[in-house]
Amino acid sequence: MVGLIDIAPNVETVEVQGVAVAVHGISAKGVAHLLGRFPELRKLMSGQEVEAEELMTMGGDAVAAIIAAGCGYPGDPKAEEVAGKLAIDAQANLLATILRLTLPGGLGPFVEKLTALGGILDAAPSVTAPASKSPKPSTP
Repeated sequence: MVGLIDIAPNVETVEVQGVAVAVHGISAKGVAHLLGRFPELRKLMSGQEVEAEELMTMGGDAVAAIIAAGCGYPGDPKAEEVAGKLAIDAQANLLATILRLTLPGGLGPFVEKLTALGGILDAAPSVTAPASKSPKPSTP
């Protein structure tokens, strides 16, 4: 049986300017960082599929940050600067691969899982017992 430590993240290469660049999905920690930094990304997490073109319209800073995170440099200003200077075609290729590796089933199923998890957490028993709905005993 394989343990957690034995699992390696999926890595693919994307050719950028004739060089193979290693790309992987962004972890929950990386996504949380991006959402905190770019609130407009939260709007895309509404359950609709997200295409690379949609992310491109959000602005260069967010695109550069996503590319840097997907290439192993989350929050690194130098990596974001380099990613921000790439040709738009290279940025689109990197974004498409990063999105596919981050959410292989697409955004919709991911949001459904989070919604279901929220329902489970909301249904967890509380510390105080709810009031009884049984009728009160009658008095003679």
